[in-house]
Amino acid sequence: MNILFVCFGELSIKGGAMRAVSMVRALAEAGHRIDIVAADAELQEHPNIGIIEGGGTASASRHRLRMAVLRATGRKSYDCLHGVDEAVVFLSRIARFRKTKLVYAASRCFTGTMGIAPSRLWNLLPGYFSRLEKRILLQASMVLSSCPALSSDLRGLAQETRINQIEDIPAQSMFCGRILGRSALLDRFKGKSSSVVVCSILPGNRKELRKLLMATRKVIESIPHASFFFKGSLVEEAEKMAANLDILGRCSFLLPEETEAFLSALDIADAVLLVPQPGGRYLHQEVFTLLQAPAPLVAVQSPAYGKLLTDLNSIQVLPSSEAMAEGLLRAIQEPLFSLGIATEGQQLIADNYSFSSFKHKVRMVYHGLLKKD
Repeated sequence: MNILFVCFGELSIKGGAMRAVSMVRALAEAGHRIDIVAADAELQEHPNIGIIEGGGTASASRHRLRMAVLRATGRKSYDCLHGVDEAVVFLSRIARFRKTKLVYAASRCFTGTMGIAPSRLWNLLPGYFSRLEKRILLQASMVLSSCPALSSDLRGLAQETRINQIEDIPAQSMFCGRILGRSALLDRFKGKSSSVVVCSILPGNRKELRKLLMATRKVIESIPHASFFFKGSLVEEAEKMAANLDILGRCSFLLPEETEAFLSALDIADAVLLVPQPGGRYLHQEVFTLLQAPAPLVAVQSPAYGKLLTDLNSIQVLPSSEAMAEGLLRAIQEPLFSLGIATEGQQLIADNYSFSSFKHKVRMVYHGLLKKD
């Protein structure tokens, strides 16, 4: 099967496109030929993967990506056009003109009460774009969703939508970079390090940042040589807060693209902490990465994660600095209890969210797409 895979964003693990990268790899290993058009593509080499646009040093503009799609579909006949997020809007027109199957890999709704618009223009003409999104959902031969809440929201826009749900997988499954050693990681901190904590604060958590840093200070007061890695987008703001709390020397703030350092820190962590998006409805891919770590997961309670995270595979805490600190201290100071939590988390991943199971699901849904001919 010849597939044109289009992503208007960055197509790399470091760029946060873990799901799209996994999808490309799964399709290639299933024997499909994948041509890539992306703003920037950083993928492992594979004989079935070709990069039409996105392999240069600079990110390609939207205009350049659209022109690349037009040239590719004009030169070659594709069995399927696979669009990631808003790229599907442009691809839907090409698919309709070329009479080609359209696969829509959705991460959110664009309209409706839960919608996040791709651009301001969508907010200016909500009625028109709501009809457009519904038409695209009905046109797509297959819509790929990552969790039940997203599937439900998409069906709320178009009840007849043909949705296939494939859950995310840990970043460790696809990462092929260099894992940094313990000494290289801990050189970031002043003085020795006795315990290592990795914190993931998901997007939209600006209000929770101070709570997290207050919890960090409480842990450091009990364990003075504890070292904290933080992954999130509010690096500059977090550093200023940490300096004001006099804990900056025990903190290392990682940029979202520092995947090597983040995954390396997870390997040596004594505890990991997840702070979900307040009011978020969808599972974030990072929870699977944290569950794969050999350290117990401390998770701030959130309804979105209620079915995935239990008392067996995580230490669930309330969204307060005191509760977060208590959860982390328990994870560090009760090693046998923590070992059981970490083992359950890793077993959950091995049983349900491995790359092998992901590949199988992708192959089956594309096999079903082929059978529709």
